Amino acid sequence: MERYRDKTLSTEERVDDLMNQMTFEEKIDQITCLVTITDEIPDFSEYIPGGIGHVGAFTVADNVETIVEYADRLQRYLVNETRLGIPALIHCEASAGAQFTEANVFPSAIAQASTFDVKLIREMADVIRKQMYYVGFRQALSPVVDISRDPRWGRITETYGEDAALTSAMASAFISGIQGSNLSEGILATAKHFAGHGVTEGGLNMGRNIVSERDMLEIHCKPFQCAITEAGLESVMNSYCSVNGEPIVGSKKMLTDILRGELGFTGFVVSDYLALDRLVDPFAVSETFEEAGIRAIQAGLDVEYPRPKGFSYNLKNAVNEGRLLLDTIDQAVRRVLTEKFKLGLFENPFPNLPKLKECLHLKSTDQLNEKIAAASFTLLKNENDLLPLSNDIKRIAIIGPHADNIRSLFGTFSYPAVLDMTMTREEDGQEFEEPGLIVYDIEQKYKGEIREVSPRINKKIQKEFPNSKTLYKALQEYLPNAEVKCAKGISCSGEEIGGENEALRIAAEADIVLLTLGGKNGWGITSTVGEGVDSTTIDLPGKQEKFARKIYDLHKKTVVLHYDGRPLSNEFVASHFDAIMEVWQPGEMGSQALCKVLFGEISPSGHLPLTVAKNVGQLPVYYGLPRGSGYVSAGHTGMIRNRNGYINDTAEPLYYFGHGLSYTTFEYENLRVEEKNIHVEDTIKLSFTVQNTGEFEGTEIVQLYFADRVASMVRPTMELAGFARVRLEKKEKKNVTFEINPSQFAFLDENMKWVVEKGEFDILIGSSCNKIMLQSKVNVLESEQVEGRTRGFYAKVYIDGREA
Repeated sequence: MERYRDKTLSTEERVDDLMNQMTFEEKIDQITCLVTITDEIPDFSEYIPGGIGHVGAFTVADNVETIVEYADRLQRYLVNETRLGIPALIHCEASAGAQFTEANVFPSAIAQASTFDVKLIREMADVIRKQMYYVGFRQALSPVVDISRDPRWGRITETYGEDAALTSAMASAFISGIQGSNLSEGILATAKHFAGHGVTEGGLNMGRNIVSERDMLEIHCKPFQCAITEAGLESVMNSYCSVNGEPIVGSKKMLTDILRGELGFTGFVVSDYLALDRLVDPFAVSETFEEAGIRAIQAGLDVEYPRPKGFSYNLKNAVNEGRLLLDTIDQAVRRVLTEKFKLGLFENPFPNLPKLKECLHLKSTDQLNEKIAAASFTLLKNENDLLPLSNDIKRIAIIGPHADNIRSLFGTFSYPAVLDMTMTREEDGQEFEEPGLIVYDIEQKYKGEIREVSPRINKKIQKEFPNSKTLYKALQEYLPNAEVKCAKGISCSGEEIGGENEALRIAAEADIVLLTLGGKNGWGITSTVGEGVDSTTIDLPGKQEKFARKIYDLHKKTVVLHYDGRPLSNEFVASHFDAIMEVWQPGEMGSQALCKVLFGEISPSGHLPLTVAKNVGQLPVYYGLPRGSGYVSAGHTGMIRNRNGYINDTAEPLYYFGHGLSYTTFEYENLRVEEKNIHVEDTIKLSFTVQNTGEFEGTEIVQLYFADRVASMVRPTMELAGFARVRLEKKEKKNVTFEINPSQFAFLDENMKWVVEKGEFDILIGSSCNKIMLQSKVNVLESEQVEGRTRGFYAKVYIDGREA
């Protein structure tokens, strides 16, 4: 037996033995990728005669058996018919569920973040882990840990919002769940996009990042550092963008000096699809793809997706001519092989259909899916206690583009969105430019054109997800004795479709109106938001506000339900309607969960993971603005002071970070800080009580913030330090305890060293950044440098003495 096949040897010994036997071409194969887009499983001996390191999963098929057959035939070819028998690492997207036929689809990442519930996310990720493991996919191109601070950018739905601490906690939970306690039964998580990708110039995807080095390290790298330190992150994907004049895919400073040197990452780095091509066009920093490959691998990129273009056999010429060291290629190959051995791929690379079947279509997973959706719904407004609705309602009207639309339940990078894109491309007659190259050209007949989705797409999605229901269908079942009527009235793109009069008629006849508004998440010309689907406006698409005004003029009791990947930014709707619920994209069981929340079976508990601007003119707007900037600086010292901020408007946002209402009320009291004068090595312990003072069971999301009163550098006005979901029955009271590592206060000083400075820090506790209920302060007695890799990222929390 070859030594590299001996699992009793160390991973390092096995890698050394295998590397010593590999030809140059076999090494290149391990750092390249294959994506096959064919109707049938291809002849792998034709595509990859010498083997391949990575494969973009074949995920769209009539049934999961075909997916399993693909993975099985691929791995058996590689193991049995290539010289060294090295299995491939098969990847797919997984932020809201594994992206393959029959796998479960959960609420989108922005909805997950709205739950502020790391345990739920870890439990969800464990379900995804099992489904991916048994189908034979061992790498997830998830989670997205970009800090999202520009809602014009179409990829907000994939993120956990604007805050680095919340993103760190959610990402760490996801990675822990999907990688598992034993990586030989786990899935490699791939945190992306390193780094700063969520703050692009003009809100355009893949543009330049206007991010200072300080903000890059303190804010945008924080979730990556947390994932590395706390969750043992094994893989990272580069950002498409450029920073400080350097494309990140070819930046040694970003991929080696910062990622490996400062953050201590030891796994491998993969390129986003076609990112390496961008060194040639549009960045124009390399003349040829060979030059691009040399630059990228020398910078620290280990694997090229989705096919060999820069990382090709042509690199042998560069090695022979001394333009590239073989050691540099060996380093990348070694990193890939190390992960394959850690995953146990050499022992068992094959899917397991019987085990997979045991993980699919489970009632327990549907229940978890529904639980996450219910916890994500965010009640923004509830004037006159319009919600919850009474089960005795006789006539209910469901109006708007999402009322009877199954596609509305799912966001970008979900399997239904893939079906949508695939079928739309087919209808457009678009062909693949080269095998495995997924490109969607948005070809508009006029600027701003957004087409309606073909009815056959919704039929296909409904067939694939028989347990999923549109809100209209779910309400008919939930209220069997009520007269439930539905009319679309307007499209997701905001275009009038000829049914407005019918919608107004049934709304006028109803006792209660559910008005669904918002956009559609996905790829291409049928979407209002998504990857490469950015917008100059953050308002409701098209003429949806005009439609909403007509509904308002009926003077009916109306609940607005906003479906989208970015939050509701419409001042008319926010100011005129009594009840508004942020629904996001709630996943397979979203409609069933929404019925339970609307009618009081479950009290809403979601809170906003981002700040909501009134209009695009306020951007950027986020709660952690540095002192002296944005709405937090309005009216402060200066020659001309304007408390509104703008001369024609206010700088204050529409809704604040952390905002979310319940059907009940909560009271905070008895804040106790154990020791107010502390050293950096101490632990800050504080506790208080939260009581449900209303008439409904409810869950409060308690938020802990801190503010550095005086610092040597300009600091944020406040920063999230921790959070807790506290479930309370009527009149119930619970004790909440937070433990803060003072290194959470650390920032980069003028010498770019991590330091906690002496001085006073405000401790703020509330239900949003703008609704502080309790506050105290602590005093750090002396300044001290700290280790950035192991600093605190978010506080530990205990509820009635038990870790939450």
